[in-house]
Amino acid sequence: MTTSGALLLFQPEYFRATHGTFYQHTDSAHPVTATQAVGIVHQAHPDFAISWVNKDHGIFEVGDATYNVMYGVNPGTGDITGLAHRNDGVYGFLENLHECAFSCEGYPGYAPFLAKTVPTLGISWLTGLTWAGILLGALGLLLVFLAVTGIVTWWPGFRRLSHGFRVRTGRGRFARDYDLHRAVGAVAVVFLLMWGVTGASFEFPVVERVWLALTGGTAPDPHQYDFEANHAPRGAPELTLEQASRIALARVPGTVTLAVLPTADTPYYALSIQRSYDPYRYEQFSGDGYVYIDGHDASHVKVAAGGGKEAVSNTVYDKLLEPSHFGWLVNGWWRIGWAIFGLAPLLLATTGVSTWLIRRRSKRNRAAARADSSAITSVGTSAPS
Repeated sequence: MTTSGALLLFQPEYFRATHGTFYQHTDSAHPVTATQAVGIVHQAHPDFAISWVNKDHGIFEVGDATYNVMYGVNPGTGDITGLAHRNDGVYGFLENLHECAFSCEGYPGYAPFLAKTVPTLGISWLTGLTWAGILLGALGLLLVFLAVTGIVTWWPGFRRLSHGFRVRTGRGRFARDYDLHRAVGAVAVVFLLMWGVTGASFEFPVVERVWLALTGGTAPDPHQYDFEANHAPRGAPELTLEQASRIALARVPGTVTLAVLPTADTPYYALSIQRSYDPYRYEQFSGDGYVYIDGHDASHVKVAAGGGKEAVSNTVYDKLLEPSHFGWLVNGWWRIGWAIFGLAPLLLATTGVSTWLIRRRSKRNRAAARADSSAITSVGTSAPS
């Protein structure tokens, strides 16, 4: 799981590098707007069900509800730059593995039975959880357990602290692998804990609540991202995207990046807003502010994120811990460090198995030696005098 996550750290850069023409754009004194970009795609492909529009690396992306299929629009010319499938191929498989445990329909490797919900057995927090969610949450908790118990068994004491980081290379394979296991685990433990806690909390919200309670934060609102539009009379005019954007920016100043458009089932806008500090600025869908606007009522607005002050612990979790899980708060060069730590469990598994096998072989050899010694002693004592 952590190895696939290490590879996914560079999914946005890989996608852009392999879709160069899709991101080609030109400057213009009068660039097209997001609304015009949506209209351009709709006119050219009327059967394409448009769900959202996003500004990324100089172009508008206009996509469907799967967040997989999208058209690019050059704001300078208004030309469509191409059609792209964001989650196909190897990276789509890795994303389905890491984020969905193969439960995301339409992604490579999809396994329908993993998307089925588990029986609740009267436990409220299991409501709505899938088998894949149980698996992902359990792996996150297991990583926390391994990190905590690992640091406890590693601790050499203050006087011998440096011994916890040494690697004896000239004392045989066991000493080398044993020291590597201890040193790498100690260096990587902060990242492992971060990935374990945030990974588990994505599936088990109770983990986030416990973390916040232990660190002095406040419990997150379980209905933070719930919104219902008011009933609109037939034929009522719909707000334009520009109107919705102005309303959102009046509440949360910044730049609108992603706009999810109203539909018959969800007749409201959902806008992501990039502010001065955006921990998601290197992700395809950036913005840490989030605002809902009723598609027919400009006064019915909800600021879901970015509109008020939080407890310090909540801010640390929302602006540091959670985005750190994906590495989105740093650029691709810094993310190499994330990747190295993400590969640490692979090294820990290798050195752990290696030392276990050596110990197992040594134990067998000692047992065999004791058996041989006992046999020799038995023969010696039974020999005639």
